[in-house]
Amino acid sequence: MPALHKRQISRQLSRQTRAFGYAGLTVLAWSTVSTAFKVSLAVLTPMQLIFVSMATAALFLLGVMAVTGRLRSLRSLNRRQWGSGVLLGLMLCVYYTVLFVAYAHLPAQIAQPVNYTWGLILSLLSCVFLRQRLSVREFAWMLVAYSGVVIITSGAGSTFGPLSGIGLVCVIASTVLYALYWIASAKSPLEPLTGLTICFAVSCLAAGLVLLVQGEMRLPLKGLPGGIYVGLFELAIPFLCWGQALRLTTTVSRITTLSFLVPFLALFWVSLILHEPIVRTTVLGLAVIICGTIMQQRAAAAKKAS
Repeated sequence: MPALHKRQISRQLSRQTRAFGYAGLTVLAWSTVSTAFKVSLAVLTPMQLIFVSMATAALFLLGVMAVTGRLRSLRSLNRRQWGSGVLLGLMLCVYYTVLFVAYAHLPAQIAQPVNYTWGLILSLLSCVFLRQRLSVREFAWMLVAYSGVVIITSGAGSTFGPLSGIGLVCVIASTVLYALYWIASAKSPLEPLTGLTICFAVSCLAAGLVLLVQGEMRLPLKGLPGGIYVGLFELAIPFLCWGQALRLTTTVSRITTLSFLVPFLALFWVSLILHEPIVRTTVLGLAVIICGTIMQQRAAAAKKAS
């Protein structure tokens, strides 16, 4: 084997190893946030948590833009770009409001897996807003995946008692809101880092305005660490690490498949820190959701390749 070819293979392996490293950090961070939500919401209201976490994420990404010399790009944005950033920021604020209300009313092991089905809703809504066709096979696998939600919610009653109706409505609504956010984001004229920075800042301002109107602007100090953690490890750092992993990897599917580890790892933190008893039906339902989603994505890839 020529020396040049060996060096090329070595560089590819090195890039892929770094890609897995960044992806692994992202998965680890995301797996902890459902527990962080519950811990933080024991002290902060949903809107207070949004305010602290969004402020943290926006300041962190502004720092990244400053260090990389991209802060000046904010000056060159036109009205359409600013409008897109404001709209996405308001959408994200509404999404997290609904999601945090769901977490405030449901066990973490219920809210997290159900919220994880937003990708399925995205596929459905893409048919309407992005005019993407959905095959019968894809739809069938989506039904299989969503049956996991039924398994999770129906099986939890024996351990946790009747589940909150408000919580269930909110967590299901959150999947629709997050899917709509990503559809709008796909049409945004903003560069990802700039767009997300504006988005977080707008969400923070919107939450701050609501808190001022409600008279809840005084934040309990013991709730700040949790809010800062959510801002860094749910919003800011995973975005940067995941983007870097996608840029380095030789095969995107090898990286995206790792994201399916998140809800299973999340159950470990939920049990260890929140001391929630993990219900068998939660694990079974989660497995059905993941398997159905993977098969739906494979069906979509096969349709695209044909």
